[in-house]
Amino acid sequence: MPKGKANRSIKILSLLVNVFSLEGMEPLKEMYSKEWAQYFGTVISKVDPKISEDQFSKKLFNSNWKQLELKERISSIANVLLQFWGNEPDQLGQNTLKIISILREEGVSNFNFLYIFLNELFSEPTHFDFNFVMEHLEQVTVFSSSEFVIRQYYLSDFDKTFQQMKRWANHPNDLVRRLASEGSRPFLPWGIGIPKIKSNPGLHLPILEKLWDDQSETVRRSVANHLNDISKINPEIVLSFCKSRMGKNPKLDVSLKHSLRTLLKKGNPKALAMFDYKSNWKPKTIKLEIKNKNVIVGKSLEFEVEINSSQKEVLKIRLEYKIGFLLANGNVSKKVFQLGEKSISKNSSIKLSKKHSFKPITTKTYYPGKHSLVIVANGKEWISKEFILRVK
Repeated sequence: MPKGKANRSIKILSLLVNVFSLEGMEPLKEMYSKEWAQYFGTVISKVDPKISEDQFSKKLFNSNWKQLELKERISSIANVLLQFWGNEPDQLGQNTLKIISILREEGVSNFNFLYIFLNELFSEPTHFDFNFVMEHLEQVTVFSSSEFVIRQYYLSDFDKTFQQMKRWANHPNDLVRRLASEGSRPFLPWGIGIPKIKSNPGLHLPILEKLWDDQSETVRRSVANHLNDISKINPEIVLSFCKSRMGKNPKLDVSLKHSLRTLLKKGNPKALAMFDYKSNWKPKTIKLEIKNKNVIVGKSLEFEVEINSSQKEVLKIRLEYKIGFLLANGNVSKKVFQLGEKSISKNSSIKLSKKHSFKPITTKTYYPGKHSLVIVANGKEWISKEFILRVK
């Protein structure tokens, strides 16, 4: 493949995997295409001339490839590289860093999910010296995050890994500092569970206290996600953490609000009060009109909300809506969506119109039948109506 064409392909793939809205796209696992494999084969041959450019593709695309999901494909790519080079630490470490160097020279950016399989090469703690792997992951995580593989080392040697994460919290590179927070989350998406973290969710507070106001937004967002995870186990830890820090800087308040998002969605009175939402507020009247009570998959639910207030003072109102999605087994799963924040005064009203798309997406399956729409204001459900979802 011509170098220019390969670079364009890789840059496009890099962009895709950094976009978390997958609406209308193919499954994320398809980023490992034949075109990409051909390109990566040329990279491997530069690292190790004994390997021909097409050898990688031939080993990778076996009879089971199409049935593999994303995580399985990532592991398969790592296994092919291990077939080439074994798990001898020095050679494997040197070859991994050579791959990263070549990719960077050809325009592939850091913080790149596409190449996360490079971390998988070191996912077996019993095969490697701990200090060697930590020094290696410190370099690799800048190019493609080591947040998943580090959890294997938590399971293997929790105390040594915990101490390493605390050291990384002081690292000059923001993506290494991010690893200290992200890799230790209680509920890291796709990450294996760490029982000691779930049973003691406040254990990593020294890291979060160090990084919550980090100069890097990437780091602050990771801390917010970590705190949000903790709130699902022990809300009081996060409420105390955020309350003592709120109001110092509007930019930092945004991160703290992100930390409290699950508690806000649940209508936690203490979390609502931090942002001046009064959980005891009652509307004078609230009306909900569904414009199309029969919604076809691929189209949108359209509705309008009107709220009237009789309160004497101007109040902040946090508005949300919940959709009760029908599941395959007949049960209902409710999900909360934002309508926005509004101010309302005495004898005034708020009117909002909203469209909620039911366009098919890779991360959601819609089932036809009776669904519900609930309007939530300041953490409380006020009015509910039903609609029917249909398939053409």
